[in-house]
Amino acid sequence: MPLLLAKYPDAVAIDVGANVGDTAAVLCRKQTLPVLCIEGHPRFIPYLRRNLTRLPAGIEVAECLVGACAATVPAASFAADHGTAMIDPGVGAAVDSAGVPVRLLAEILRAHPRFARAQLLKTDTDGSDFEILESSLDALAGTRPVLFFEYDPTLRPDGLAAAREAVHALTRAGYAAFLVYDNFGHYLRRVDARTPSACAQAFAELDRYLFSNLYFGRRIYYYDVCAFSAADADLCDELESTHRLLVEAALLEDGRKTQA
Repeated sequence: MPLLLAKYPDAVAIDVGANVGDTAAVLCRKQTLPVLCIEGHPRFIPYLRRNLTRLPAGIEVAECLVGACAATVPAASFAADHGTAMIDPGVGAAVDSAGVPVRLLAEILRAHPRFARAQLLKTDTDGSDFEILESSLDALAGTRPVLFFEYDPTLRPDGLAAAREAVHALTRAGYAAFLVYDNFGHYLRRVDARTPSACAQAFAELDRYLFSNLYFGRRIYYYDVCAFSAADADLCDELESTHRLLVEAALLEDGRKTQA
């Protein structure tokens, strides 16, 4: 966040899949940053609203899901476990008439115009992130914000195809570089999109590693990916450099301890 706010002092952020407000709490821990928290799960919303009262003013809530078209999802189709949830379309539709609205991001932003030109968008929805990104690119075209999203093609049968199409859509929309982290937050690598074939090959290798974990013993469950447009190539370079300097400093300190 310090790098983003240094470049965009008046930045605002969008949090898709806000859960109970944990991401908003992190974003606002050391600065006042307006955040639009989008959450549709009926179980999480009361906790989200309660937790947001502890944060600085400027937080707004949209009680819905983000999707490629307007719809309603039966509340019982949410499969919740260990504080997170994903949609199982085969569960509950016939027995639960209560529904959660699904809205296009463009529609949500019309109701929350302060965030129409956000500089950061995070999405973590356990299975729907690829569709959310693709369906939201038109709404984000004005600023092409930095994107931070969960990348997990193992969650669904068509996950590989959905992941590859999402990356392709992002590169077509002007996103030029991706920084990839494992699910513990450790920086793994940079993927540049200037050469589409090399970008596709890099993500194919990342996919193989995830599926190897799935089939032969899981240590890494998913990646988090930070995507930068060409206009924010400087932020990507600075963040990557920060990661490398931190590792080099740690290695140097470890070498000193070993010599001692």
